[in-house]
Amino acid sequence: MHVLNKKRVLPIIAKLIRDLDLAKEYDRNSMDFKIVVQKIGYLVQKIGGLDFGLEFEWLSRGPYSRSLQNYYHTVFQYLSQYPDNIPLDDVETSAMNRVENLLKAVREVLGNLDVRILEAVASLIMLCSDVYPIPEDPVNELVKKKGLSREIVLKIFNVVKEYGICI
Repeated sequence: MHVLNKKRVLPIIAKLIRDLDLAKEYDRNSMDFKIVVQKIGYLVQKIGGLDFGLEFEWLSRGPYSRSLQNYYHTVFQYLSQYPDNIPLDDVETSAMNRVENLLKAVREVLGNLDVRILEAVASLIMLCSDVYPIPEDPVNELVKKKGLSREIVLKIFNVVKEYGICI
């Protein structure tokens, strides 16, 4: 895992939000915006392999980092002030591409990638790897916790497995 300054996660989160079209309107106070920032932050560390020192815990909406909540305003500023070109180095770009490829694969399988699906992806990955004890059936666990259809969660699970997660 590549260790970086915590503030470097912010341009990466902003770029992923923009590139994946995860926030139509960038309202830093909306719950959807906060969920997107949290889940993208988790995925950048977990899938992207960048260590920003963010600690995530399981809450009702899945992975949550108390320290990341302090950066909603700054992510919003990146989205507002850097409309097209957010500068990233090669390591950051590579990490971002890993996350983006996973989420694009989910979008392709489901035909959609919205806040609820993003939350399900991050939550499933956390259930498979970052909670103790790891549930025997993470798909069923997520269906119970989130009230999503088993069909949708299974599709997400299959994509995640293809990426070597939740094996």
